Amino acid sequence: MKIMKITFPDKGVDVAEAIVEGTLERYRIPPVIGTHPHVFQALSSDAELRVATGEKVAVYAYAALCHKKNEWEDQKRIGFPMLNYLRFPNVLTIVPQTAGRKKFGDLEGGLLVDSDVRGKGIDAQTKIPKDLTGWKESAGGILTKGNRIFVPYNLWYKEQWDENNGAAIALAGIAGAELLAKAARDSGKPYKPLWKDNPYSISAPVRRVSILNGFDDGTLALLCSNLGDSMYGCGVGVLK
Repeated sequence: MKIMKITFPDKGVDVAEAIVEGTLERYRIPPVIGTHPHVFQALSSDAELRVATGEKVAVYAYAALCHKKNEWEDQKRIGFPMLNYLRFPNVLTIVPQTAGRKKFGDLEGGLLVDSDVRGKGIDAQTKIPKDLTGWKESAGGILTKGNRIFVPYNLWYKEQWDENNGAAIALAGIAGAELLAKAARDSGKPYKPLWKDNPYSISAPVRRVSILNGFDDGTLALLCSNLGDSMYGCGVGVLK
């Protein structure tokens, strides 16, 4: 398994930088703080920024958790993990597991993941496909069609997440999920709970937004539950 190579150059004011596989990433600091809609509407409307997605969110998390130098060690400016959760710009739709009736066919108990850089949040009108015709298997066993991702029940619904968990892969990509798992190890947070709705306990699809919680000693939690829209989440943008 190859982990992304990251180094940290000196940089200017209001920017935290990391060189990822030879490419300079410049994150605006402090991040935007608030609800999921507020954060990503603000970031997406800033002409100087691109909303950080996938691997770029994972890089920010790794740097904030593990690189205790320069701006990365200043929690008041970085915002994560001690002051805020870290948000992913996605909407998750959890599909019920209907215990024998199979109302949702092959999608039973699965997780649909849609991009949400404009911050619609749980009000996004995500549709449940009738079946998985035309979906293609991707890395980690997740399925993709266009910009949508579907994660079968057995690939995401676990007590803890790791680099092989479908929810982590759908949110951060293969390399990003590996980097998040490395961040947990390197920062001394071996307990990685996955907080989520139980598909057997819901009768209709529910939409959620996802956050990474590193507040507690020894714990790096990935939330895919109704707690995801806390006021204390932060989202990050990368300078164009």
